[in-house]
Amino acid sequence: MCQHAVSRRDFFGRLALGSMAGASILDLAWRRAAWAQAMSPGAPTDLFEIQKVAEGVYFAFARPQVLLNCNAAIFVNSADVLVVDAHSKPSAAAAMIAQIKQQVTPKPVRYLVNTHFHWDHIQGDAGYRDAFGKDLKVVASDATKKLETQFSQARLRESLDPHGHVTSPPHVPALLDEARQKLSAAASPEQKAQFAEQIRQLESYEREIRDFAPVLPTVTFAKTYVIKDKAHDLHVEFHGRAHTAGDVVVFCPQKRVVATGDMIQGALPYMADSFPKEWPKTMDSVASLDFDFVAGGHGTVAHGKQRLTSQRNYIEELATRVEAGKKAGQSLSEIQKSMPVASIKALAADGYGDLLFPSRNEAAMQAAVDTNVEHVFNRLGQS
Repeated sequence: MCQHAVSRRDFFGRLALGSMAGASILDLAWRRAAWAQAMSPGAPTDLFEIQKVAEGVYFAFARPQVLLNCNAAIFVNSADVLVVDAHSKPSAAAAMIAQIKQQVTPKPVRYLVNTHFHWDHIQGDAGYRDAFGKDLKVVASDATKKLETQFSQARLRESLDPHGHVTSPPHVPALLDEARQKLSAAASPEQKAQFAEQIRQLESYEREIRDFAPVLPTVTFAKTYVIKDKAHDLHVEFHGRAHTAGDVVVFCPQKRVVATGDMIQGALPYMADSFPKEWPKTMDSVASLDFDFVAGGHGTVAHGKQRLTSQRNYIEELATRVEAGKKAGQSLSEIQKSMPVASIKALAADGYGDLLFPSRNEAAMQAAVDTNVEHVFNRLGQS
């Protein structure tokens, strides 16, 4: 790994603490504005903004936090609820449960889907288990359960170790050190309040998650798990390897909604655990489903299939160009230099780059592409 490449640890540090010196996979300017809004007097205290997508289907957009939560999709069945993804910690899951009861339905959550094994989607599983006990079914692909067993606790332990070396989840001691330094240097009361709140959130997360033990899926499958309900059918489907080896989507044919986790989302994809050559083909398979709305793990709800197509083309373009560079004997840094943002056709097509980076921060865009190129470089040929 080249020294100047941006790891996911760097990404989360810069995302949370607002350093413009480096890059993020999401647009830094947008995140800084969102954070300022979240910190302002009178800002909503709910962790999620719940939006109705279709009759009986809701989208929970995660408001900015120092350590991000994933979005959730909520499907209200005739007697119970299915929720897609569980966030970064049990307390966030508890907050989501409370909002469902207050804003959506008093029906209990009986199904919780883990779309994949990443920390910000599964560490809240315990919050649902504590609330609903043995009646809760945690649903995932066979591959995701295997990956959760193999990596979840080990990666988290590294992320809390002052001497740990991790890329996912974020390295909490490093974020705390940076926040404390920024608090010491803060000039205005507003800045001091902002960095103090960041420290409070990080310390709270550290206390809550230190004794974390993963709550593993209780229902797993190879290809498809179907829930037939009076309200609608829900198809939990594995279409192939993509963002990880075990990604699933939840498709409701009657409501024409698909929840995709991080396979399809409103942000530049995180690719460190991905399968770049297979991901576009997996997305082609999902595109064959008959849906109008995409509820992704991050970013906003998408109407139609354009976002899927744009992300698919971006991943395919990167995989093709990086593979060609490797075959030609180029180093990672040489390939990165050969791929300026302006040369990425998929970012220029159909407004995809503007969607991801509305402020057009060129430095952030380039470093984000460099990060993706690094991950593709490392993942090509993985079995």
